[in-house]
Amino acid sequence: MIGIVAFHVVVLVLALTILRRIVPVKIVGNMLGYLHGAIGITKPPVEQAPKFALIWLVAFTVIVDGCIVFLVFLTSRLP
Repeated sequence: MIGIVAFHVVVLVLALTILRRIVPVKIVGNMLGYLHGAIGITKPPVEQAPKFALIWLVAFTVIVDGCIVFLVFLTSRLP
């Protein structure tokens, strides 16, 4: 339980630092470039990098939370 809360706190702090421009846009753009290059999709323009970074963070959080809910659902069905 502590790990789940810690994960959400870290993601929230990261999102806030991106929103408040504490992390420079160039660094966010470079990180997204590496991520998009690894996946094989076109990297976004530097001006839109914070928006895309937040979309990735939300998607990642939804996937992790979905996996946790699914795991709890499956284990609650065990005899």
